[in-house]
Amino acid sequence: MKLVYDGYVKIYDCERERNGIVETFTKVALRGASAGIVINELGEMALVKQYRPILGRVTLEIPAGTLDKNISKQEIIIEELEEECGIEKSDIIEISSEPILTYNIIENMSDGEMHIYLIKVKTKELHPKDDDEVDEVSFYKLEEIEKMIKNRTITDPKTLIAFYLYKDMITC
Repeated sequence: MKLVYDGYVKIYDCERERNGIVETFTKVALRGASAGIVINELGEMALVKQYRPILGRVTLEIPAGTLDKNISKQEIIIEELEEECGIEKSDIIEISSEPILTYNIIENMSDGEMHIYLIKVKTKELHPKDDDEVDEVSFYKLEEIEKMIKNRTITDPKTLIAFYLYKDMITC
């Protein structure tokens, strides 16, 4: 592997031999992340609204944070809940001990993983706390989220996966 870019992500040119032919490919070294399906006592899901400069628009997403500290994946999402949503540890009723789903963020280019936790919290008004990236955070009824997915207001992959995973969990 040859490092070709060293910034927030690292990019490598890679080679491998397969059946006598040398194949070249690019690997993007992404940090993993933890995210949360955050459900209140009314069965509503928390979504954060934030501007994504790469997309040039505001998105609605489940809360998430990069694994960039020397703490557990679960502790990362608990920390993000406080920063992005104003949800304190004492507001958490239950959190899965392990992710309910882990998947590769960009399977054909990176080995970075997304870890999704199921988190039940007390019903309360949400406010971003010490997070300059989040514009707003609110709880939404599942029907509202489904409409926003269908009209492409919500397009974030982790949010789409989390929504349909949770919907499947509650209808089984």
